[in-house]
Formats: sequence, C-alpha cells, structure tokens
Amino acid sequence: MGNVMVFFAALAWSTAGLFTRIISTDFPTTLFWRSLFGGICVLFIYYFISTPIKRRRMLIFTKGELIIGIIVTAGMICFIASFFYTTVANVSFVYGLMPLSTFVLSVIFLNEKINKTTLFCCIISMLGVVFIMWGTTDIDDKLGLLLAFGMTFFMALLTIIAKYYPTAEVAKSTYLSAFLCALIVYPFSSHINGFSSDYYWLVAYGVTNVGLGFGVYLIGVSRTTAMSAALIGLAEIPLGPFLVWAFYAEEVGLRTIIGGTIIMMAAIMYLVSNRTVKREFE
Repeated sequence: MGNVMVFFAALAWSTAGLFTRIISTDFPTTLFWRSLFGGICVLFIYYFISTPIKRRRMLIFTKGELIIGIIVTAGMICFIASFFYTTVANVSFVYGLMPLSTFVLSVIFLNEKINKTTLFCCIISMLGVVFIMWGTTDIDDKLGLLLAFGMTFFMALLTIIAKYYPTAEVAKSTYLSAFLCALIVYPFSSHINGFSSDYYWLVAYGVTNVGLGFGVYLIGVSRTTAMSAALIGLAEIPLGPFLVWAFYAEEVGLRTIIGGTIIMMAAIMYLVSNRTVKREFE
C-alpha cells in the first residue's frame, strides 16, 4: 500500500506540466493561484494529521523551517516558470538529475566520499544533458532549460540543508513556501473572473499537484522503504511528458528521448548502488 501511495503521489506531481498547458493564464497568475490553493490544502492536511500541541504552533516556524521554505520557494518559481519556455519533457528529464545533484552537493557540503560507481553515474547523467541541449538554438528553450536546472539545484540543496535541521517539519515548510510564492508573484498576477474555466483549473492544479501529491506521499512514504520511495518517485519524470503528449500531442524530440533515457538510467543506477539512500527529508 505504501508503494501504491508513493506512485499516486508521483502521478499527482507529474500533472504540473499538463496543468500549465490546460490553463491560459500567464506565469505569475498561474503560480499565484496554484501556490495559494496548494498551500491552503497542505495547511489543512497538516492540521488534521497533527497533535493539538503542533496545531497551536502551525504559524510559528523554526530557523530550519524558514530556510527550507525559502529554498523550496525559489525552486518552485523556477519549476513553474520553466514550463512556459520549454517542453514538459525537457523540464522533467532535467529534474532526473536531482539524485546525482544531491550527491555532488553532499560532497561539497557534507564531505561525502566519492566512489567509482557514483562518479560513473554523474558522467553518464551529464552525457544525457548534452544530448538534450545539443543543437538547441531557441532562446526561450535555453531559458527554460536554465530554469529547470535552477529548480533541480534548489531541490538538491533542500535535501542537504534538511540534514542540518533534522527537527524541521517538512509539512510546515511546504505550506510556508507555497504562501511565499503567492506573496512574491501577487503584484504581477492578473485578476481572474470567478466564472472563468481557468479559475477552476487553477484550483484543481493547487489541490492535485501540491496538496494531494504531498498528502499522499507523506502517508505512503512512512509505509515503505526509502529505496522503494526513491525509485517509485522517479516515475514522475516520464509520466509528465507522457500526460502532455497524450492530451496535447506535445512532441518529444529524439534528442530529449535519448538524453532523458540516459539520465533516468544513471539516476536508477545511482539509487540502486547507494545502499545508504534515505528518505528525501530524513
């Protein structure tokens, strides 16, 4: 059951690209409403799964929770913005670098030891990036890839920072980051007519992609092993491009397929070979 729930969480997270194609609003407006509704949803989830003592401290954040919240905010801004400049497939496969990006940062900040297998996986994953970016001349596409790299960096950094603050509650940092995102982009967002279909899709975006994804993952990850959660979570990467291709026929170029496959293989090889892998926020 834990594995099934982690998979459904990955499916919920993979809808990010699909929703950005369904909704016709611009980036600031999309991010504002997604973050607002997603933050409210996570806040309610946290309320119902918490003890009375924790409920009284829902709006009181520790230093670690504040720092993690700020990092997630930066990552989410890059993540949603990237969909407006490049394909969902490019964003998804670049995100596949996250496990290895985390390792590189752990070498720098946590003095993690380098072994031959991990070094090989890093080289292979970079080869996949080269395939994706090779011959790209469109400025928007390059900007989208850069934003995707930024998102991957911040999410990897989040894992490292979380180790410095082991008592920080991820749930609190999650809804804090959502509200911070909404606050930052609010001055640039546009008013939406309450009867517009976009409004209802934005509600679904926040509830599904943020609230449901987080809530189901939080329950599922506690019922399975860290290795299973990490590997099943990678399902989000191919699911994102598949959903957009199925509903919007967004083409995936041969370079992206080859590069993405290489990145996925490197990530799986790294996770399988790393017997000490832990849950993302442990």
